[in-house]
Amino acid sequence: MSGASKGELLFVVDVSRFTRAGFSSTATYKGKRLDLHFDDQDEGIFLTSEMAKKLAVRKGSKVSVLLQDDVNEQVVAKVAGVGASFRVSLAKVYYAIGKEGGAVMKVSKA
Repeated sequence: MSGASKGELLFVVDVSRFTRAGFSSTATYKGKRLDLHFDDQDEGIFLTSEMAKKLAVRKGSKVSVLLQDDVNEQVVAKVAGVGASFRVSLAKVYYAIGKEGGAVMKVSKA
């Protein structure tokens, strides 16, 4: 994750591994390796506590997910949980990234 402005999370997502529930990617967040998990269950977005603090959101808050690739797509979703891992459970995001094999993803408070 680099180039993110205050109040925004920026990830370069490459589908690196398929799982039973979806697919995973890895990124660097604050100098540490972070696993990014994606599925199509439409539960919302799950953030780490550091990410939620940076975005000034909590469970139930709305966030904007912008995917930048050949075609830009934007989804507004709720924060489904704040905990130890990052997961995007949104069908539109899952299929857009999966179709292209990757994308730049920006997450900000809606």
